Amino acid sequence: MTKTQTSNTQIKSVLEAISTAVFTTKWNSLEEAKQYVINAMEGKSINLNDYLAINKAVKEAPTMVKLQQYLCNSLLKYEGMGVGAKKRK
Repeated sequence: MTKTQTSNTQIKSVLEAISTAVFTTKWNSLEEAKQYVINAMEGKSINLNDYLAINKAVKEAPTMVKLQQYLCNSLLKYEGMGVGAKKRK
C-alpha cells in the first residue's frame, strides 16, 4: 500500500505507538522528539494528506507539551472520539 491508500485504523496504530514513545522517553531536546515522530512516520501507510498535516504540525510545535497535546488530539481525531465526533447509534 502507498501513503494514499490507507485507512484510519492504520494511522491510529502508528500514532498510538508514536505517542507512547513521545510520552515515555526522556528526550534530550524537543527537536530530538520531533525528529523521532517524523522518522517513525516515514514509510508507513498513512494517507498522504494526513501525513503532510501531521508532519507540518510536528515541525511547528513550539514546546514538548504542545507536541504531546497535538499527538493526543490526533489520536482522538483518528479514533473518532473528538469533540466534533458524531455519536454512534
